[in-house]
Amino acid sequence: MRILIVEDEVKIREGMTKLISAHTSHKVIGEAGNGQEGLDMILRFHPDLVITDIRMPKMDGLEMLRKVHEMKIHVCSVILSGYSEFDYAKQAIHYGVEDYLLKPLAAEDIQEVLRRVEDKLEQEAGKLEGKPGRYIRDVFYGEQAIGKEEMQRIISSCQFSPSMGYQVYCGYVGDCSMIWEEEWQKKIQEMQERFDECRIHFFSNEFTREQGCLIAYPKEEMSGEEIKRYFERKMVNPYKIKDQRAIWAMIEVDSFEELYGKARKTAEWIKESLSIEGKELLTEGWMKQVAWQEFQYPLEGSQKMKWAICNEDSGKIQTEGEAFVEAMRQGMYRERDVRQSYLKAIYLLIDTVKEIDKPTYEQIQNADLISMCSDAVTLHEMEEAYRDGIKILINPKRVKEDISNYTIKRAINYIREHYQEGITLEEVAGKLGITPEYLSILFNRETDVNFSAFLRRFRISHAKRLLKGTDLKIYEIAEQVGYNDSKYFARVFKEELGISPVDYRQME
Repeated sequence: MRILIVEDEVKIREGMTKLISAHTSHKVIGEAGNGQEGLDMILRFHPDLVITDIRMPKMDGLEMLRKVHEMKIHVCSVILSGYSEFDYAKQAIHYGVEDYLLKPLAAEDIQEVLRRVEDKLEQEAGKLEGKPGRYIRDVFYGEQAIGKEEMQRIISSCQFSPSMGYQVYCGYVGDCSMIWEEEWQKKIQEMQERFDECRIHFFSNEFTREQGCLIAYPKEEMSGEEIKRYFERKMVNPYKIKDQRAIWAMIEVDSFEELYGKARKTAEWIKESLSIEGKELLTEGWMKQVAWQEFQYPLEGSQKMKWAICNEDSGKIQTEGEAFVEAMRQGMYRERDVRQSYLKAIYLLIDTVKEIDKPTYEQIQNADLISMCSDAVTLHEMEEAYRDGIKILINPKRVKEDISNYTIKRAINYIREHYQEGITLEEVAGKLGITPEYLSILFNRETDVNFSAFLRRFRISHAKRLLKGTDLKIYEIAEQVGYNDSKYFARVFKEELGISPVDYRQME
């Protein structure tokens, strides 16, 4: 279980963490010193269990639990109390408290309470049998093998059979239009109708910018090649726009058991294929045949670039920059060689201008090119980071306007990672190091909508996926997309789509 401890006395808090770590297999994911901090951490980390003291400054434990109860946040809770507080602690029964621990604490008491809570959670998990959506992410991200009993339960729940073959598709979509993501989900639904004998499960990961698809098909009735051709024709080929496309990888196995620990190879191939152009569906066989070339860093070009920067020769800077980009495109180079070369080239720009032009140096530093390059998944993303640096050197005044695009990208990425929280324009602006007013102007200029409208549409888009793809209750979906009040969520949903969440879920 993932446990949060809320206790204002540091020694008790740290002591409990040590006891849990030493005597159980559970993980303490956070510690809070009062109810307000605890509430913030519950909303942020979604623990399985909260162990909380009652009397604390700012907000006490009961007030925190009351707010959690009113927000309809599903989390187990255990009260810490002394004998003098026990009657007071009984009030917490109204807020769904599972158990209590009396101070001073003993290891065996903690073990017993955690065992009871764990049993309850397991019983609740058992009620989810027959809902395969909860297992699909484990296929992609499960790194450890699971037991035979659990494996059979998953196979039964997902309605897989021994006669089925399996294909896993993983796509990196960070370089693509956000509109395409909804199109892909519609096409997956069409695919299910086209191959009704298959079991098809689709999900997306906003943090890694991945789309995932698991397809189980009856091997006696159809071939995996038929499905692969259909997927490539519908999901891959229509989006082969230069520099703005998804890169997909596919792996095929004969049994569900083989998928664990192997499905993630698809994401590894996408990263490895950074320098491969024109191949948007990578397969195991194709990756084995790649003849990787050794890359030699163009030292002569580096000297020419340094000379051009020192002499403020804009034309030469542009020429040498594009020559480097072209050189990186000429061969089948391994990902580590490509990334190291681009990082080296960016550091050359930064270090050279540092010596001769401090204002430009500060601007190129603020552009955060090293992070952009380090985080890049595709060659295009890496090229854009390097070209942003070239633009600053050629015309630092003009590039202030160009950099606004990157600022908005960073803002959108922050929204992707934190949309489940109550984020605000001020918070995002603070993270980006700019004023809320400036961020508001950029949003209107770059996206044609204001910040609030963009965040609302982003949340509603995820709500639509959860309504169609899960059996979660409406209030649970509201919480998962950042709305603590389910009635308010329903009103916003209807304002956005003209239909209530309940009616949307019932639509065919």
